[in-house]
Amino acid sequence: MQVPASRNWLLPFHRAILARLIPEDGNEEDRDRLVLLAPGLGLRRIVATFLYAYANSKNLVLFLNASASELAGLNNDLKALGVGHDTIRSIHHEVSGKQRSEAYMEGGILSITTRILIVDMLTKRIPTSLVTGIVVLHAENVTPTSTEAFIIRIYRQENKQGFLLAFSTHVEQLAASALALQTTMAQLRLRNVDIWPRFHQYVDRDLGQNRADVTELHQPPTRAMRMIQAAIVECLEATLGEIRRSKLAVEVDDFQAESMLHKAFDTIVRKQLDPVWHRLAPSTKQLVGDLSTLRTLLHYLVSYDAVTFYMYLETVLAANAGEPGRTRQSLWLLSDASNVIFREAQRRLWCETDGSSELVLETPPKWALLREILDEIEQDAQQRSAPILIMTETERNAAQLRIFLAHADEDPAQPGRPVMAASFAEYVAWKQNMAQLHQTSQVPSDTRLSEALQSKVARAPQYKRRRVRGGMTAPAQTHAAHSVHVPIAPAQTDAHLLQDMHTDECTVDDTYFGVIDPGDIVVLHTYHGDDDDAILEALCPGYVIMYDPSPRFVRQVEVYRRLHHQSLRVYFMLYTDTLEEQLYLAGLRREKDAFERLIRQKATMAIPLTADGNVEEDADQRMLRSLSTRIAGGAARHTIPTVVVDMREFRSTLPSLLHAAGMQVVPATLQVGDYVIAPEMCVERKSLPDLVQSLHSGRLYTQCESMSIHYQHPILLIEFDQDKAFTLQSLGEMKHTKPITPRTAPNDLEVQGKLVLLTLAFPRLRIIWSSSPYATAEIFAELKQNYDEPSPATAAAIGMDNGTLSEQAFNLTPVDMLRAMPGVTAKNYTYLTNHIDSVQALCHVRLETIQQRIGAEPGRRLYTFLHTQLVR
Repeated sequence: MQVPASRNWLLPFHRAILARLIPEDGNEEDRDRLVLLAPGLGLRRIVATFLYAYANSKNLVLFLNASASELAGLNNDLKALGVGHDTIRSIHHEVSGKQRSEAYMEGGILSITTRILIVDMLTKRIPTSLVTGIVVLHAENVTPTSTEAFIIRIYRQENKQGFLLAFSTHVEQLAASALALQTTMAQLRLRNVDIWPRFHQYVDRDLGQNRADVTELHQPPTRAMRMIQAAIVECLEATLGEIRRSKLAVEVDDFQAESMLHKAFDTIVRKQLDPVWHRLAPSTKQLVGDLSTLRTLLHYLVSYDAVTFYMYLETVLAANAGEPGRTRQSLWLLSDASNVIFREAQRRLWCETDGSSELVLETPPKWALLREILDEIEQDAQQRSAPILIMTETERNAAQLRIFLAHADEDPAQPGRPVMAASFAEYVAWKQNMAQLHQTSQVPSDTRLSEALQSKVARAPQYKRRRVRGGMTAPAQTHAAHSVHVPIAPAQTDAHLLQDMHTDECTVDDTYFGVIDPGDIVVLHTYHGDDDDAILEALCPGYVIMYDPSPRFVRQVEVYRRLHHQSLRVYFMLYTDTLEEQLYLAGLRREKDAFERLIRQKATMAIPLTADGNVEEDADQRMLRSLSTRIAGGAARHTIPTVVVDMREFRSTLPSLLHAAGMQVVPATLQVGDYVIAPEMCVERKSLPDLVQSLHSGRLYTQCESMSIHYQHPILLIEFDQDKAFTLQSLGEMKHTKPITPRTAPNDLEVQGKLVLLTLAFPRLRIIWSSSPYATAEIFAELKQNYDEPSPATAAAIGMDNGTLSEQAFNLTPVDMLRAMPGVTAKNYTYLTNHIDSVQALCHVRLETIQQRIGAEPGRRLYTFLHTQLVR
């Protein structure tokens, strides 16, 4: 196999990685491996090069877990390598089964959704034994219950020669526990793992040469921002302290102040409390929600302007005042620190002096720093002419900076004043609209605006539509640093292309269609992961300004500069002593620690092997497979236990666990039920959210009705999340449950009440409670004992009779009466219901007619029962 030889495509460490994936000596026994790469080091470049080596009709390579943007980026890379457009073909739900079969036989590289692929594997639509190999992205998502693990299990059972490669850049998730990496590799059935951090010897050697000219600029926040941040942190600590004081929340004792700044902190706390969530008081649950709100405020403080931040504060206050079901206002809103937050946030906009209001409109400090950077670039641009790339975290920041740069010269003393004035005018209009929706008395007094202040807003300078030539803000201007705005998307990076920018208050009309000098191009772009490589390659910037910090993009710039040997100056902007700085530094530490833990785990990790060299099953899989030996009381079976599964159920984890338990999983389009585990037994599986929704909509009643008509043993299986409490309601919610009375409307009944009514309506319906998908697999194995195996064709045909199901749905009681009569069985009763209108009409039918419908002996027994007079 050959890889592209261009020196502008791969660095030496890239080639070292590929050499282990595509052995030059032809020894492909050990190429199956998991590759862990630090974000920003060029994973897409490596994957595209590997696929380039297999991009022909002689191979059939399956590509899993790629998003739409990742597929588009990989196809662009493969096109640049010269293998044609859309080399990776996408197989999704709109592609018919016939078209999929043709695509499999044509070969090439196919990106397939996991649900479609597992169904095609089970139905033998895809020649699994002929698959050249499988490539899995986002390997961190492969778990014992994932569909990817199901696919790989079948792949390795039927194909021993094909390769299997997995890639991931989410090392923190794989290092979260001592067994996370080992579990992932066991599910992938891999024995080898390659770990490539930024501090790897090869990586550091390549990127350490001719380092980029990086200027770190630390911008202090304003006094008001410091006070608000300190107050929010105080509220966070107080809220966490209240959670710690809960007797059931001992798991969160280890969290410290630095942990609270982690992006997933509130999610981690909620996960810790999930097992006892039903036992928590409503006030404790509200505190957990407050953690998320306060962390959001910390993030918005440094990412939003003062006006937008204050608007968000008012929405939080309004939500607390009028949110349905809220037992009380959040505790942090009653604290002194909360008063500091609202007071200082308001003072960033206006202040009250001597009974009058004065507009302040504090601009984000980074705006002034950005202006200084552009001034410096303007001076340097006299020696060289090169595009300027400004990177932001969100599109909102990019949109505001576009307006700021386009109008920075309107007020040289306060370059951001026009932008803030326009934002404040929008805020006043928003307040007026809110006042129209709600009465004035419902608006808190401290959030009303005086008429004098509103008049000042009305007199504030507004943006005016201006014409820009060649990216210049005005014909008389000769510099580009402060005024040029040419938005260039990754797919539209031609220097001749100008776009119109429209906002509510500002419009920049680009009407010049000539050639633009590279030094007059300023591009604002948001971070999009590996897609950012494309903007660097297409724009070839001479200056990069990172308005928001991103370790991934820093490495992407390093790789780009090393590949092209281009002079590049990088400006790195960061708020000092803020959440932004702490998150950036803490993120770097966590990543480094995660790589070090993974390296230690690799050195001590033991992957058990079977006799044929494959990875041995883990404990969960062995437990599931042992269930098959208990079917039929442990007696020897001559047939494989079979379960017919509805196509839609392959979105869940249960089919994979049933297969791991040794059962044959047969996909089918079922009209009645989700699982058919015996000819007489049908199961409708419901998760808790689906159960509640089905009960409220009435869909579950119809489903149970259909099962009761067509199966002797209809079953409703209610399956819980294995990581959450095994309960329907919390104790606090149960205290407020309305009593069930004959006058209570069905929509007002709680879940338990509706389930009781369901069992009363369908006496033969059985409800099974399952604590997890693993428990469900064991339950199915026990239910199948002493029953025949279901027929997939018969199960798929049930409910397909023309008009039978809809007509019988309204006559369930007479049908139950009929099926209870002698001679009538689950198989022959439909022959009677399709030709006889009612039980009364059946009593007048001749014996010969009944025997023609259901047989001689069953007909005689039924006729005798109907016409035998009871003796008193």
